[in-house]
Amino acid sequence: MPWLKKFRFEIAVFLIWTVAIVSKYKYNGLIFGFDYGNYQPDGKYYTYMALEYLNHSPANSAQQVVDWYLAHGFKMNTFTIQDLMPSTSYAYPMISHRILYPLLSVPFVAIFGIPGMLAIPALSLLVLFLAIQILSKKMGKPLIGLGIVITLVLSTTVLRWMMVNCTDALLVGLFAFVPFSILAFQQRSRWALPTLGLLIILTSATRFVLPFWLAILVVLAIRYKRALEIGFLFLLSFLCSIPALQAQASSALLPAEADSPLYMKLAKLPLVFIKVFAIDIAEFGVLDRAFLIFILFCFIQAIRLRRTLSAQLFTAVLFAGYIIGSINGTLGVNFRYQIPVLIFSAWLVLDSLEISGGTLRFIPSTKGDIVINKTQ
Repeated sequence: MPWLKKFRFEIAVFLIWTVAIVSKYKYNGLIFGFDYGNYQPDGKYYTYMALEYLNHSPANSAQQVVDWYLAHGFKMNTFTIQDLMPSTSYAYPMISHRILYPLLSVPFVAIFGIPGMLAIPALSLLVLFLAIQILSKKMGKPLIGLGIVITLVLSTTVLRWMMVNCTDALLVGLFAFVPFSILAFQQRSRWALPTLGLLIILTSATRFVLPFWLAILVVLAIRYKRALEIGFLFLLSFLCSIPALQAQASSALLPAEADSPLYMKLAKLPLVFIKVFAIDIAEFGVLDRAFLIFILFCFIQAIRLRRTLSAQLFTAVLFAGYIIGSINGTLGVNFRYQIPVLIFSAWLVLDSLEISGGTLRFIPSTKGDIVINKTQ
């Protein structure tokens, strides 16, 4: 069957994805006191919103979520309906603009009930894996792409955040389209600008992403002298972030220190940034050594191939993720805010390696962009 040979790598990715989501769905819970459950504390808000969109009464929707978490949650699984209701929830002003994930989950919740909240995250993981494989085929490196997928599926960190009822997985799935849009932008394709604009709108309706887009657009502005188009994307990014930026600074910036004045919070940000990064590395060393090796490899390659587009985007997006993590200020969240960097790390690895004569070898640093240009 010719189609089987043509799509053998995509079929392999689908099978790997199936095993991954089934195993995560069946085997989840607490590991060293960390919550690896499918229903995260933050997910209660999105679950409530999805039930609300299904025309359940507010009180009934909230009570369903309370009961479900009591039976299926692991940490912080007890709360009241007042914690969920928009009029009484302290968190609602910060998450009310995150409408895309609960909206997309509505049909799955209508069919499967609250477990339907896991459908969009599972599909987002599949989108990420397929995007990596498609990008690798475009670069003539499908076997390396498959190796990256296997590496990521072995990561407890990746599966922890890509198979839970939160916005993180959807954000990763949406950012998986960004490399293709940027390469099209580089080629001056007519659909590149509208696609990038649409991705800005969709990701902004998923969670706060302004630092990610500012980082990406700064890289594009430095590399490409197209002020009008990039300026439009900058403006769109700020406009789409207005709902998120409307949250009071006292609750959005270092919320654990709500009583501190703003200038004190700003002064503490660099120290929080260092703490967040250091604790992430320490957690990888204990919980996820495979991902630690992967991310350290990406760090090294980002320095070695610093002139390439993939290295610059990886560095910029990772830095933006740590900025977001520092603004939140919660320590030990295990790479949650940085996880959109996965597609850029895969792109960087593809730029770094090639198989020649049956041997895996590093690509010389002077050839990084040549590989990309050949595939556009």
